[in-house]
Amino acid sequence: MTRQKIQRHTSSYFALAACLLACGLMACQPEKQEGKADDSGLFKTESIAWEEKQSAEGCKLSADYPAENDNALSQNVREWINEQLGGTYNGDLGDGKKLIESYGQARAEQIRQDIAEFGENTAMGQSCYYVQLKKLFETTLFVTYTNEVYEYAGGAHGSEFLGGAVFRKADGRKFGWDMFTENGKEKLRGMIKQALQKKYFRTDNEKEFYDMLLIDNADIQFPLPVTPPICRPQGVQFIYQQYEIAPYAAGSPTCTIPYDSLTTAFTTTMQPLAASVTDSIARATAYGYQK
Repeated sequence: MTRQKIQRHTSSYFALAACLLACGLMACQPEKQEGKADDSGLFKTESIAWEEKQSAEGCKLSADYPAENDNALSQNVREWINEQLGGTYNGDLGDGKKLIESYGQARAEQIRQDIAEFGENTAMGQSCYYVQLKKLFETTLFVTYTNEVYEYAGGAHGSEFLGGAVFRKADGRKFGWDMFTENGKEKLRGMIKQALQKKYFRTDNEKEFYDMLLIDNADIQFPLPVTPPICRPQGVQFIYQQYEIAPYAAGSPTCTIPYDSLTTAFTTTMQPLAASVTDSIARATAYGYQK
């Protein structure tokens, strides 16, 4: 396969990746309203991106990187970004450009080595790797980040990962499944199952619902996602990765459950954070007015 053909294929895979990611965590945003937020309490970030342009392989990484130093929240978010990209960078985390560039160059070099090993006439010549680490939403008390990855390395289709984390602003503590009590997590099994059946798979028939899954309806407990939940403007989002409970064609089954339905499931530690989703910063960032 010529380099020109490879580049054309790579462009099409990037277009597919952008489409898939746009339909993932960033989907279903509230309609944008006119107005401007007071940004005095916002968590400041800078957009950093690295892209391999002059090669057959597609490789792009981008992150909303913490712009403020000397606070626990910035440090914890930087460490999380480092870990999401591999956790091997041991340079100064205060320099986000170097961190992103380091991972980008390493990944692009690995793709080049794979192409050299397998040959440009194989599907490996169409490889691409796309990562976006984004500040999605925040309130006066917490900030939500998302991690979206699309990767293609030959074969019938690529793979997509959707995830994220919730950080308390006061001290940078990261929340995942520990935002819920043990009893709360048990209640969630039924709530998530019902939400997936009605809203994601769009069926009122339970047998039909299970026919779409890779799990048996004879199972005593509906499985919780492996991926930690994240806080969105409308509620808490639960994400199952590709193949986790359903075939590839089903994508990444997700559902968002409103905060007021989860009040008794939250820990007392999490309850104040959940209550802050109606404050002024939350209302502003839900409509995309963060700077």
